[in-house]
Amino acid sequence: MTEPNEAVAARSTAEYRALDAAHHIHPFSDMGALNRAGSRVIVKADGVYLWDSDGNKVIDGMAGLWCVNVGYGR
Repeated sequence: MTEPNEAVAARSTAEYRALDAAHHIHPFSDMGALNRAGSRVIVKADGVYLWDSDGNKVIDGMAGLWCVNVGYGR
């Protein structure tokens, strides 16, 4: 039997994008761009930085708006 974490790790970026499109609404996104390129799939985080499945490193700028009012690591 496959462990739950193994099954999740085995999914491809395309599978995650399909699941995202089927189950999530992105109210602050440019829907045209989102439909053309698909959603960004985050694969790693370290402090305020995130890495997507294409290898891009970005700052988690939305976290302060929504859920990290106290700060990282608390």
